Amino acid sequence: MDLNLTILEYVVEVAKCGSISKAAQSLFISQPHLSNQIKAVEKQLGVTLFLRSARGIELTREGKIFVDEAQEILAGVKGLQDKLQVNPEHAVLSKLSVTRSQQVLKCITQFINENSDRENFTLKIKETSPFEVIDDVYNREAELGVIHFFEAQKEYIFNRIQSLGLIYHNHFEREFLTLFSKNSSLSKEPVIHSEMLNNRLLVMYGDYEVLTASYENAAKNAGIELTRKRIYVYDRASAMEILHNCPDSYMWITGVHDATLKRYNLEVRKCEDAKIMSLGGSIYSTDEPLSWSTNALFQKMLKIDWTEPIK
Repeated sequence: MDLNLTILEYVVEVAKCGSISKAAQSLFISQPHLSNQIKAVEKQLGVTLFLRSARGIELTREGKIFVDEAQEILAGVKGLQDKLQVNPEHAVLSKLSVTRSQQVLKCITQFINENSDRENFTLKIKETSPFEVIDDVYNREAELGVIHFFEAQKEYIFNRIQSLGLIYHNHFEREFLTLFSKNSSLSKEPVIHSEMLNNRLLVMYGDYEVLTASYENAAKNAGIELTRKRIYVYDRASAMEILHNCPDSYMWITGVHDATLKRYNLEVRKCEDAKIMSLGGSIYSTDEPLSWSTNALFQKMLKIDWTEPIK
């Protein structure tokens, strides 16, 4: 057998307790296993570490040398761990999985600016579909998930969250708006109606639907016809670029940052006769408490006014 830190701890604990049985209890291992480990070390080194008698066990001269050296090694390892180990109370260590949201991104950037001077800062942000966000939280790939989804997907989403034993905290329910280029003919219309959208290109996030929670169901619930002219994208930048360069395209969206509207020359408007609702909230597990940094982000999100446009 090779000497390792575990073996060193075993020998030191036996010396400390003066008994194999007491040391085994302290180490939460079986007495036969600990006894066999000690014998294996002695055999490998060719020395006797402990003298066994009716009164217990005592260290031999070689045993004292071994224990002294082992204690120094273990103390050195602990000191190294203390120097390198991140103190969770002072470090930012957060993993988030979120659907695409300007409000959430703004919240995250504020948190980054408030805590960027910390010596240890690791923030992992994954933008994806609401279905994958749920899986990420369940699989512990994210501490906190933030999702936005169509009202028509509510039953599917909530059943999935409940079946996995996760907690959902509702943030908002709000109407979807239409987003299109200022060069679009829609921009000249005083009022937007759903029939104006029928023959236009609809830009959609391709990972926002499953068969049992589809875009068709969302449109049907809103009483509108879903165009068969669709462009599926998987990131915000692609969506904005297409809307900017293709005036005949449009997108359903809950909000857009003013800077994004200006950058891509876009306009956001309400469709007067369509009521497509969006729901949003946070997901987390009850198995482990949120780290302070993730909880701080969560508390920020609770204060977001989701009904207001982003500035």
